[in-house]
Amino acid sequence: MRTRLFLITFVFIVSRVSVIAQDNAPIYRIEKEQVEKDGKSQDRVHVVRRMQDGKPTLFITTQFRVTRDGQPVYDIKKNEFVVKEDRLRVPNADVMPPNIDTLTTVLAIDISGSMAEHGKIQEAKQAARTFLDQLKEPSKCGLILFDHLLRDPIAPTADTRRLRARIDAARPGGGTAYLDATAKAVEMLRDLNGRRAVLLLTDGVDLNSRRGMQDVIREANAAGVAIYTIGVGEPGRNTPVTSVLVLDCSGSMDDPADDTDEVSKIQALRQAASRFVDIMRPGARTTLLPFSDEPDPAKPFTADKRSLKDGIRDLRAGGQTALFDATYEAIETLAATRPEGKRAVVVLTDGQDNKPGGRRVEQVIAAARRAEIPLHMLGLGRPGELDERVMRKMAEQTGGTYQHARNRQALYEIFENLSIQLHDDGIDEAALKKLAEDTNGKYFPARDVTQLKSIYQDLARELQTTYQVTFPSLRQDDDGTSRDIDISIWRDGRQISDVFSAGYNVHGVVVPRMDAATYLILLALIGALLILPAGMRRFSKHRAPGPAT
Repeated sequence: MRTRLFLITFVFIVSRVSVIAQDNAPIYRIEKEQVEKDGKSQDRVHVVRRMQDGKPTLFITTQFRVTRDGQPVYDIKKNEFVVKEDRLRVPNADVMPPNIDTLTTVLAIDISGSMAEHGKIQEAKQAARTFLDQLKEPSKCGLILFDHLLRDPIAPTADTRRLRARIDAARPGGGTAYLDATAKAVEMLRDLNGRRAVLLLTDGVDLNSRRGMQDVIREANAAGVAIYTIGVGEPGRNTPVTSVLVLDCSGSMDDPADDTDEVSKIQALRQAASRFVDIMRPGARTTLLPFSDEPDPAKPFTADKRSLKDGIRDLRAGGQTALFDATYEAIETLAATRPEGKRAVVVLTDGQDNKPGGRRVEQVIAAARRAEIPLHMLGLGRPGELDERVMRKMAEQTGGTYQHARNRQALYEIFENLSIQLHDDGIDEAALKKLAEDTNGKYFPARDVTQLKSIYQDLARELQTTYQVTFPSLRQDDDGTSRDIDISIWRDGRQISDVFSAGYNVHGVVVPRMDAATYLILLALIGALLILPAGMRRFSKHRAPGPAT
């Protein structure tokens, strides 16, 4: 009887505990976002100082999803979130729910010349359309297509038809200025309310922006705009590039560049060669070797774009065409420096070699092959004015290229594309990661262009399903310490979610806190340690025995 009574009581207690546990079980689950940094997965917490009430204030931002039975939940009220920093409740946390009414994005898409390769531009267009398809009304989106220039930006709008038409019409060409494009996108979003983000896609190194990386990051953080970056292709190897520009300054370069243009060939050359210099990657070096009757003495290689462009601007036409001598001199100059990395000789002429007793073409080709230096031969003018057969032979037998420009615009584009080919060897992954990580965004590598569609789908999903919390830190000191964040959901005085926990560090030096008495004692000990060596020397001198008598 007692055993039966015990079992009944035990079953009753267990059932009540089970009911109570079910009643107290969390209804919602908070799922935190994480990012890859330095090869490790870390909590996605963004720490930045920006001005508030006239003084720099440390702000913390983190993102998360709320789910119930595995399904996303979007209707949690702002005042139901409890945010704590180091176990102390944050009184003024700004909770931004995934509200499509206040989501505004800008697509910044690279349409530089290198995007024409391997189907990149087609995949980028399709991926951008996919993103627009995933946006729910009344979200807004803007568009910036860029090469070395920004191509007619479209301000954020809920009507995506103009954006789609502009994307479909895009044609690749030119250099890369993604920092300028990103800065413009931030400017377009700066004065808007709600959640805002820039989605930047590029396949190369920024060779043309006037804006610097830190300037763009600072402006994005000040405006509260996140930058998501997508790198298409393999990371660049940052291979050094050293080149020689062999530029024809013979008398015929004063002739018009073409029948419909009053601009002379030498003027067209100045514009095109300056464009080559503009696109040079930071650290790349070149030198000018102008020629007419004789090649000018070669100057030291330099990465100073201003001095190179000054030299190009000073070119004047006159004399004959010592094409082979000048090309041979360029090969010898480049080979003598023995630079590491990629090397090239770029030759522009509007005619045929006509110097008596000069080098023969066979000698030039042999020297280039011996030094393993490709010759990129550029011809300007009418076909009959050029010895295209010889120029093509010089290029093909040295691993270079031959291109013929019939007018000023064609010459400009040839120099531009050749500079891109030499200097843009892949994405600057470190720069793209920094741009994203330092602005509360995220970096997405797309080694294979077919990944772009799924990346844009993920971005659309993230921007429309995650909550974002921003608050001024309760500890404004840059003391180098780690801090904890806890977020939970409360309703009617009861916690109804699990606890979101994340950590972050601030820059600075850890300085232990101490009261005045402790500080004075420590100061006295340090003073005693400083005096001790002198006291020991004086004591030893006093105890030392005198000289024997």
